[in-house]
Amino acid sequence: MNEWYYARGGKQSGPVTIEVLADLAKNGGIDPINDLVWTSTMKDWLPAGQVPGIFGTAAKPATPLADPANPYAAPESTWTEQPIAHAGEVLPEIEPGSQPISARSCIKRGFDLVIRNIGMLLLIFIVYVVVSALVGGLLGAMDSALGLNPPDRPVEIQPSGTPGGFKFETSETTSGGSFLNAILSNIFSTFMALGLCRIGLNVVSGKPLEIGQLFGGAKKLVPAVLGSILYALMVGVGFLLLIVPGIYLALRYGQFMFAMVDKDLGVMDSFKYSSSITTNNRMKLFILGILSFLVVLAGLLALVFGLAVAMPVAWISWVVAYRWMQYGFSAALDQPGTKTPMLAGSA
Repeated sequence: MNEWYYARGGKQSGPVTIEVLADLAKNGGIDPINDLVWTSTMKDWLPAGQVPGIFGTAAKPATPLADPANPYAAPESTWTEQPIAHAGEVLPEIEPGSQPISARSCIKRGFDLVIRNIGMLLLIFIVYVVVSALVGGLLGAMDSALGLNPPDRPVEIQPSGTPGGFKFETSETTSGGSFLNAILSNIFSTFMALGLCRIGLNVVSGKPLEIGQLFGGAKKLVPAVLGSILYALMVGVGFLLLIVPGIYLALRYGQFMFAMVDKDLGVMDSFKYSSSITTNNRMKLFILGILSFLVVLAGLLALVFGLAVAMPVAWISWVVAYRWMQYGFSAALDQPGTKTPMLAGSA
């Protein structure tokens, strides 16, 4: 008896029998279009409605006899080989926009992957925070040594409704880093972002994680800095044009750094790739952005530990979305009966 697995709302269940699947289908427990099923005789996951026997005779395609005169002749096969590799083989990239992402499933998959890798991800998070603090301190010391700190000035509080009137000085002062400090800080942030991209891609693809991956982006640093500047200018101008164009541009081109790390693309090619794979997905990505914000907000309400989980979940969910836009829904699933991502050995 074949063992069957099914994926509903991004959650994989099984093994079960075909009778259990049929019962779930009859009672609304499986959606024929959005929920997927798999058994060992199939090439890959398929929508439940495409598999004969789950949704009754209506879902079963006709199987004409090889010889109508012989009622015992074996029926001709109606199986059409799918162009998607089975578990463990290389998954091909899909036609852009042909399998739109599910924001809810991306969040769910992100949570599952973070919990599986929580120890290493927390260690990476701690290293990231410590290194960032050290670099920030060194840049501040550089400003002081070179005399680049702008002079402190008293904070002025002006009573409302009295423009040009009395100003009350407090004992607090404000100061900021120098222009050079800002440039170096942004370069460092981009360098770390490249490392985080690699780690996220490895998490979703089931590849090993190492602390050193956080510092492996030096080769792509120059194009990443140029791409970040171009992206910021583009989105900034878009926000000046009544906000909506800025959101659209951010969603359309926001995958460029993943593309640089994943496919070793240059600046313009990474923007073109981001534009291509986000086809039919930009509104879905907007919804994912809202859900990610709510996840982080929930983490803040749960204090330090909650935030330490919520931030990686929001981050990994976006990596899941990137892989989904590349390889389809299989990128958000495990190889049946395992906790090994379908992408293991592919991306």
